[in-house]
Amino acid sequence: MKKRESSVKGYTMVFASTMFFYIMTLFVKLITKDGRIPSTEVTFFRFLIGFIMVNIGLMKTGYKIKMVNKKAVLGRGFFTALAILLFFMVIEYSTTTKANIYNLTYPIFVTIFGPLLLKDERWTVKNIIGVGIAFVGIFLISGLALGVVSWVDGLGLFMGFVAAIGIIALRKARITDSSSTILFYLMSIGMIMTLIPFGHQFKVPTSREGMLLLGMGVFSYLGQYTVTNGFKYVKALEGSLISSSRIFVAAICGILFLGEPFSTAIVGGGSLIFIGIVLVSVKGKEKKQLKIKKL
Repeated sequence: MKKRESSVKGYTMVFASTMFFYIMTLFVKLITKDGRIPSTEVTFFRFLIGFIMVNIGLMKTGYKIKMVNKKAVLGRGFFTALAILLFFMVIEYSTTTKANIYNLTYPIFVTIFGPLLLKDERWTVKNIIGVGIAFVGIFLISGLALGVVSWVDGLGLFMGFVAAIGIIALRKARITDSSSTILFYLMSIGMIMTLIPFGHQFKVPTSREGMLLLGMGVFSYLGQYTVTNGFKYVKALEGSLISSSRIFVAAICGILFLGEPFSTAIVGGGSLIFIGIVLVSVKGKEKKQLKIKKL
């Protein structure tokens, strides 16, 4: 009974994280839609709030921050911060539906490039089929299938690739470095990346914009907290699939609350990407693996 209750708790928390993360994107859209506050400034506040939260947590542990694998920790910080910046930019210039779908393509890119950089990753026939199905979905959503290409869609696809590099760096960093250290440098690098090149664009938020920025930061933290704790009670595959359901949450909520366009290309493409993520996430005891040399 206890095991069942723990599983239900895990499922609930992981699904709650998908809602919190979507609500975060909703706040970003509401802040940037009139064009006064740019997505770069919203990203800065995202990292600033995260930096404050991390430091509050570090106060309890005595600031035990020590980088062991510097390349992995700094790589995680740089590429993840860049991916979040690109994510917020896609939200500003496109729809929350597309932004969330592109954001969730990172497992596909991890599957492609992970075997080149991680010893425990291999290419398999199943994974390649999953990647192929997912890319058909990407072609539908981006408009490539119809010969219509937008720079925002290109940015979204690049975001998925960059996020995957951040995940690969995280896998390496977690071997030697603590979560506190990794998060501290992620938030620090994120603030620097958004403040130095874009600081001249910053505008003083109005009271309404200030509340929206605060809400964005709070729901971002809640999303991170629930997904981190939820994964303690569910298997990695189950958690990944529930997290990927944000594709459908984003599509439904985008239509209901933001009046975002509904199209068979977006729904079909999102469904194919979800199927692709399922295939690359399933870790079976595959005996047949493709032996491809690492270049």
